[in-house]
Amino acid sequence: MKYIYIVFITVALAACNTSKPDEKVSSTVDKSPKIEKKDSLSFFLEHYEKFFTTNFNVSECPGAAIVIVKDSTIIYKKGFGVKEIHTQDSVDTNTVFRIASLSKGVTSVLAGNLVDHNELQWDANIKESVQGFDLKDKEQAGRLQVNHLLSHTTGLYKYTYSKLINRGLSIDQIIKSFKRKGVVSKEGVEYEYQNAMFSVIEKIMENKTQKPFETLLRERIFDPAGMQNASSTFSTIRNHDNVALPHSYNHYSKKYKKDKLHKGYYNVAAAGGVNASISDMGEYLKVLLGYRPDIISKKSLSDVFNPVICTSNKDTYVNLWDGVTDSYYGKGWRILDYRGRRVIYHGGNVNQYKTQLMIDPDNKIGICVLFNGPNPFNGPVIPTFLNYYDFYKDMIDKKNSIMQSE
Repeated sequence: MKYIYIVFITVALAACNTSKPDEKVSSTVDKSPKIEKKDSLSFFLEHYEKFFTTNFNVSECPGAAIVIVKDSTIIYKKGFGVKEIHTQDSVDTNTVFRIASLSKGVTSVLAGNLVDHNELQWDANIKESVQGFDLKDKEQAGRLQVNHLLSHTTGLYKYTYSKLINRGLSIDQIIKSFKRKGVVSKEGVEYEYQNAMFSVIEKIMENKTQKPFETLLRERIFDPAGMQNASSTFSTIRNHDNVALPHSYNHYSKKYKKDKLHKGYYNVAAAGGVNASISDMGEYLKVLLGYRPDIISKKSLSDVFNPVICTSNKDTYVNLWDGVTDSYYGKGWRILDYRGRRVIYHGGNVNQYKTQLMIDPDNKIGICVLFNGPNPFNGPVIPTFLNYYDFYKDMIDKKNSIMQSE
């Protein structure tokens, strides 16, 4: 897998010496302040764009969008390709995608907001908050807390009741079914990724605030952050007039075809039901980088990003990234020890949409990438970003060192 990443980086470096391929894009690039030096941030952005553009075109994925935030400023924002194959309808920066499991991070930020307002506690007991919740192991069910839900450490086998999600059962119906499920470990001991169990947090939030989960997202996150196209329902994305439609890929014909938007995972919106444009995600990155304490305090943001369980021994793709020495899961987020610092990351996959988001708190930079179809470029896009940014930083450090010695 690391070899694949090296191949992509090699292709990207070669692309730096070629002319930019023709493409149908809608872009907004923040070029202020204008910096002419070759070792500037503009140099980094120029070369990462060439990497992204080259590999996006090679992948033939129908559409994508990317945003990069440095400090509290969106420094790069762009749409690539089309919303639907066989059309000229270009993806722009307000085109809506499903963000898939990036929804978990949004949910955890919302939880942090409720903690800030004393409406929720990380150690809140699930059974005390959700009537009818139980497991075969009633003692363990009685010990489960919000912490366990958000960190996938409830003790259930991975992806418990995904089949019920796919059948379209409501979260209330799924909750009633948990009483028939046994556990495979004690709570807080093992990491096993969940969607249904994670989304029980919706009912806890609703019971604590007496407001629907959709309303809480709108009032506490989307509206104050300026995420104008963000939503958490199927009807909203279905009726939106600027949507990147999903596409599947046939490995035999090596062609894409348009798929239908489906209702799956809107019944567990906390885990995978948020919709957003790349402009929305740029505003959201500012929240994650700590520049919106009115939405979530630095203390609660630190709690969200604090490692809860080690995942270094798990069959998790992030453990294959060059530079990653250890990985953890916090509350709705993966935390990676990467070349002497910690970065925060999550990926997503639902209804053929592929999504990636990473923030590097030490360097105050973040990136989000959204695709409307599966593609081999999805995997390397974040680790390559980290490699490019470290190369840029090293170049700056070396220049500063030379200047100081003169």
